[in-house]
Amino acid sequence: MQERVLATLEFNKVLDRLAQFCSFSLSKEGAVALRPSTDYQEIVRRQRQTAEARRLLELKPDFSLGAARDIRELARQASLGHVLQPSELLDIAAMLSLAIHTGETVGRHRLHVPLLAEACGRIADFKPLLAELSRCLNQRAEVVDKASPILAELRIRVREAHDRLLKQLHRLIASPGGRTAIQEPLVTLRDGRYVIPVKAEMRSALPGIVHDVSSSGATLFLEPLSCVELGNGWRELQLEEEREVLRILRTLSALIGEKAGEVSAAVEAVAFIDIALAKAKLGEKLGCHELPQAGPDQRWLSETTDLLRMVGARHPLLAENATRKVVPLSVWLGRADHKESDSFTVLLVTGPNTGGKTVALKTIGLLALMAQAGLAVPAEVGSVLPVFDNVFADIGDEQSIEQSLSTFSSHMGNIIAALERLGPRSLVLLDELGAGTDPDEGAALAKAVLEHLLAVGCLTIATTHHGELKSFAHSTAGIMNAAVEFDAKTLEPTYRLSIGVPGQSNAFAIAQRLGLPSAILRRAEASMGAGQLEVESLIRDLQQERDAAAREHEAAGAEHADADALRREAQQRLETQDREQRLQADRALRAIEREAERARKRLAEATKTIEKALSGTPSQRKLHSLQRARAMIRSSETGMERFARKPSESPETLGDIQPGYRLWLRGISEPGQALTAPNEEGELQVALGALRATIRLEHIDRVEKAPAADHSSEGFRRPPRPKAMATPEVQVRGMTVEEALELVDRHLDAAAHSGAEALRIVHGKGTGTLRRAVRDMLTKHPLAHSYTQAAPREGGEGVTVVELAQ
Repeated sequence: MQERVLATLEFNKVLDRLAQFCSFSLSKEGAVALRPSTDYQEIVRRQRQTAEARRLLELKPDFSLGAARDIRELARQASLGHVLQPSELLDIAAMLSLAIHTGETVGRHRLHVPLLAEACGRIADFKPLLAELSRCLNQRAEVVDKASPILAELRIRVREAHDRLLKQLHRLIASPGGRTAIQEPLVTLRDGRYVIPVKAEMRSALPGIVHDVSSSGATLFLEPLSCVELGNGWRELQLEEEREVLRILRTLSALIGEKAGEVSAAVEAVAFIDIALAKAKLGEKLGCHELPQAGPDQRWLSETTDLLRMVGARHPLLAENATRKVVPLSVWLGRADHKESDSFTVLLVTGPNTGGKTVALKTIGLLALMAQAGLAVPAEVGSVLPVFDNVFADIGDEQSIEQSLSTFSSHMGNIIAALERLGPRSLVLLDELGAGTDPDEGAALAKAVLEHLLAVGCLTIATTHHGELKSFAHSTAGIMNAAVEFDAKTLEPTYRLSIGVPGQSNAFAIAQRLGLPSAILRRAEASMGAGQLEVESLIRDLQQERDAAAREHEAAGAEHADADALRREAQQRLETQDREQRLQADRALRAIEREAERARKRLAEATKTIEKALSGTPSQRKLHSLQRARAMIRSSETGMERFARKPSESPETLGDIQPGYRLWLRGISEPGQALTAPNEEGELQVALGALRATIRLEHIDRVEKAPAADHSSEGFRRPPRPKAMATPEVQVRGMTVEEALELVDRHLDAAAHSGAEALRIVHGKGTGTLRRAVRDMLTKHPLAHSYTQAAPREGGEGVTVVELAQ
């Protein structure tokens, strides 16, 4: 891509905005140096990296590289033997810690961001080096005592020598002679030596070395002779300490220098991640959608240049800085749906000035460059951007006084340069084609250029004001007219692009709005040919018809959307009602089963009472017991009759049941299979997974014939018993009784089908309500053979273990 074209399309301004989202100098430099690629696989890789960066920010919103800095030069100096200062070593330690943190953070989300994780693989293990730096330096950029045993001992000796020196000075100040000679009782430093202020006239009273004199000359800063040796000893120890500190810093610097290459690689990896995050942040700032990734079914990045389609595209600089809402651009050219009759590779855009023609050109070219640079594209789903080998743009007035180039010469020079290099995989953007010279000659040149571009086969978008080119585009296969729309009522552009019709310059309307006298306008209109006026009128009528059709289409679409919304709402209501009916039916069925169980218990009690009443000699008490038992039997029979009337289908409506038929039992969601036909008592053998049971017709809800493939001359074959699995478990703690019973029922059914021998039900201790409800259910459930309380170590009262019927 030519740098002049990148500047013309303002690609550099987009990179400047990208750099503002970067955290440190190296990534900013990389952002500004970013250039579009022409390799399809590389472009797809870049776009996936940007998509992964967006995903990483979603997973880790607080992830930041704000503390990053470029330490490569420091590492290079260390590799050359330079001794780094403590503050520089701390900068290196901070950056290496950030690099390790970055690698670990990205690595934890490797499944979601594999390409970013691959880049972080260049970050070496610096933990031993960081441990050594942390051992020797504190956060105040000081070498600590524990950096070496020698340094620790030297610092102890330095402090002791310092204390001895100060004690001697304070003794002199407190002595009778000292009190007389000193100006004031204090100790200060001059050139690294401790001194006391002495009156000038008392110089001889206190022998010593003068290091400084006050500005008035009345005070001498004197180091007493008795303190000189102590000061020398203190200074010598300080120098030894400095040499040891220098040795430690040299050692640490050497460790950095040994890993200079790895340090540089880690910094570059962090910069790579930073640029990817900056791309994601810029895309979010521009309101970019995550377009579908390249794939076999739908590709918004096309390896071929068959089709360019932009849906709802927005110029990134306008989208961010405009004071009013930007009108999205929708445009396409190439081969639509691979139909030759609908294909065109040259789009000729006409319309008034300030109508948005130039902005449309820049938007198309700039978004193509952004896509090939791996940046998010401010366009809607449905857009298709080809990968171009080159993009040529001749936009704007580039006349040069210094080079004696007119506007026409400048445009022609750019076009000639483009014609020498373009090919079928190029994108050509030409603004004001044929302008700046005689209209007839300019139109003829424009036709010739467009015919050549059409023959080459490259995608071309050109704008013009030449009326002849409109009819040329209409009559030439492969070239399509387009217009930037203009509101004739408000005399303002709408900034929408309409493909298929030529645009009007609307020069008369604009001139009238600006205040040109009507007499002059009438004279201008009279000077135009009748044919040209008729063409302009036809174009205007066509545009009005297209606008009316568009409004009708929009209204029809709105009505269709309303109808869809009403249909979805009705469907949701029906589904809700259906769910409620099923829940009510389930609750009613459970109530019937509970009533039936109570009736069975009362019947059993009545039977026992009758047996006792009939034994031995009748008596008044036995007669009373017999009467009470008969009442219980009548009550139980009434309950059983109510229970028998509850099934959704009576035995008469179930039809003839044959072996192999599928049937559904009340309270069990999975179907079973009939093993025998019903006998005279209305009982039949049924297979429920691995379970065999005798079922009465009253307990059957629904019956279906088995598929033809399930019958054979050999009769019904019982399905093989599945392999038993480990004891399953169901958690119902915290649920309502109804929810818990429904869940336990489903798990009992699933466990029986899987061949399990037992099921653990974890209901918790609590008040015992849930435990009692579960166990009451188990006593009557056909799949539960027996149940026991779990061992103390396995949950005790909070767990019930069910042995399943085999």
